[in-house]
Amino acid sequence: MLAITVKTETGPARSRPDAGELAGLLRRIGAGDDHFVVAERHPEQAQVYLQTWRDGDGPFSVEYRDGGPERHFRARSEDPEQVVQVFLDWARGGETWRTALDWRHTDLSATPGLAPETRAAAEERARQALRTGFRTFPQVVQDVCDAFDPADTPLSPDEARRIVAGLWEERLAEQERWPEVTDADRVARAFAALDSQGLTARMYFSCCSRCALGEIAAERADGDRGFAFFHHQDTEAAAEGHGLSVRYGAYAADGEASGADRAGVGRAVVAALSAQGLPVTWDGDPDRVIEVAPLDWRRRLPMGA
Repeated sequence: MLAITVKTETGPARSRPDAGELAGLLRRIGAGDDHFVVAERHPEQAQVYLQTWRDGDGPFSVEYRDGGPERHFRARSEDPEQVVQVFLDWARGGETWRTALDWRHTDLSATPGLAPETRAAAEERARQALRTGFRTFPQVVQDVCDAFDPADTPLSPDEARRIVAGLWEERLAEQERWPEVTDADRVARAFAALDSQGLTARMYFSCCSRCALGEIAAERADGDRGFAFFHHQDTEAAAEGHGLSVRYGAYAADGEASGADRAGVGRAVVAALSAQGLPVTWDGDPDRVIEVAPLDWRRRLPMGA
């Protein structure tokens, strides 16, 4: 077993994988929603990691960090087996990985040649995604790319990654000054409690109310009597300082759930949020959403992404 934790774009993090598992993860990346592998020392050390990104069957962009941004290096490789050996040697505490690739210190945020107005718009889109606290690094990069029409505003994936990288660093620095427990942490604790009380409780679930309501039943566990969620737009509103809207409902065997059942779920949601010291407003009407405001939404970024 290797004393590392490995994260990919899809699936759970893997703690202490063996060499074969790590090699398999590296060899498969490049297609669909499986573009990167991030390896962290176990136990995790802040800002010490090795990661690689690949689009399709193109070259591997490999990066390692050994501390802050001044200790961030990048290299490229066309050879999947070379990348595998670099990761294995690094994970085993070896030294040959240091000279196996042409490592160069990199300024993560530099985008020479990109129009200032394009960069400013890209930065704003990235900040919107970062403020939610749910998006991984590759997801934020994709958000930035998707915000522009390539025919009108050329923005390469590498330029998007560089823009996001600089803002990601800024956000990590901000987080060091945050209180140990934030309002976003309290919301997460409330939802964890609801999930253990027979409710399908999901945060940052789907894009909007209509889609979430159509999808939530597929998340239902045996015995769940109802559900609670807030969707992407709700999260963005909370991150912009407008408070958080929490939506809820009851499951029914046939037809539509009764108002009494839906109100019962609403009361459970209010109780869980209130137990975390969050300010909750709800008049008991099962047709009205539950509002959590005022709320200082500060959710820490997914680590190692």
